[in-house]
Amino acid sequence: MKRHCVALSLFLFSPLTASILNASVLTLVPPPGWKDAGVADRTPGVVVALKGPEKSSFVIKRVSAVPLDNQAGVRGYLQDVLKGVRDASRLGYRSNGRVETRTFRNGLSIRLLRAQLKGEDRLVLGLFEDGGGAYLAVLMSAACEAMLPSLLGAVDLGADSREVQSSGAVRSLDGQLELALGGGLRARALLEMERSKGFVLAVQGAGAEILFQKLSGAEATKPAEQAAMTRELAAAAAGTTVGKAAPARWAPSAAGPIGVYSWAPMSGSPDSRAVAGYLPWAYWGYQLFGRGLDCDQLMIGVLAALKAGPSAIPALVAGTPRIPIERSPMASRQFWAVLAAVVLASILFLLFVKKR
Repeated sequence: MKRHCVALSLFLFSPLTASILNASVLTLVPPPGWKDAGVADRTPGVVVALKGPEKSSFVIKRVSAVPLDNQAGVRGYLQDVLKGVRDASRLGYRSNGRVETRTFRNGLSIRLLRAQLKGEDRLVLGLFEDGGGAYLAVLMSAACEAMLPSLLGAVDLGADSREVQSSGAVRSLDGQLELALGGGLRARALLEMERSKGFVLAVQGAGAEILFQKLSGAEATKPAEQAAMTRELAAAAAGTTVGKAAPARWAPSAAGPIGVYSWAPMSGSPDSRAVAGYLPWAYWGYQLFGRGLDCDQLMIGVLAALKAGPSAIPALVAGTPRIPIERSPMASRQFWAVLAAVVLASILFLLFVKKR
């Protein structure tokens, strides 16, 4: 059963969930003279990547939430991005730091910071958000002003972006889980493909997204094996080895059951992470998947706020088994070493005081 469940989880996560988490309702049909750069699917967070004439380029990337109503915060964020671009390209981009707000024909309102090379506009950085999160746009071109309307003005936020709920409470499709939204937490409608694969809830926040996949009693792994499997899934999701995944940790829920999670840095993109988790629930459970800059923190916060939904039976939920986590021998030795050092320091301090 364990071997079957591991194979099933890895299969579902690798080709299906990775595409779900990288998918975005935001789309853009390349204008004349531009073409797909072919890197968006391979670069975490990137949803649009285009090549244009004369080495022009245009990229839109998901980022952690930035308070767009805070002018100083937006300016500081975009200036940090500008410094990163300047360092990476080794080109002397300069900006006066002025941030402008511009609204395009598609309704997209965006904060823009322009930068120059030899006195000419050659780079525009933009920050905007829709119901699905925050995005950074980067345009490099010898004709930035001419390109902005045909690029940013052609961004299609998609009808599905209106299916993001940012207030009130959301319930999982099976009615077992309930979550209060707000404070940065949002829920989006599940795609038909996600529902067909057993996903029952999608929560967004902090530039990341967490998906809940319900497992039946037959699919759920024994509690003693779940922590190790969670770490394996996190490593597989990040495209790295198990040794680079964080040890499994507990994550309690307001509903009572205690989940476990592990995260790993994305292979080739250490600034992004993949996270996997498991929430035991009565005699079944939920496999959790996430990807994003702070997906591990989002998972902790979501589980902490999670309550039992109207379909949950209190007696069954109360009987949910606890997932054990083995402490490594090294961790135990470190604990006792620290404790010994504290005791020794205390004895030396007391002797010093006594002599005086």
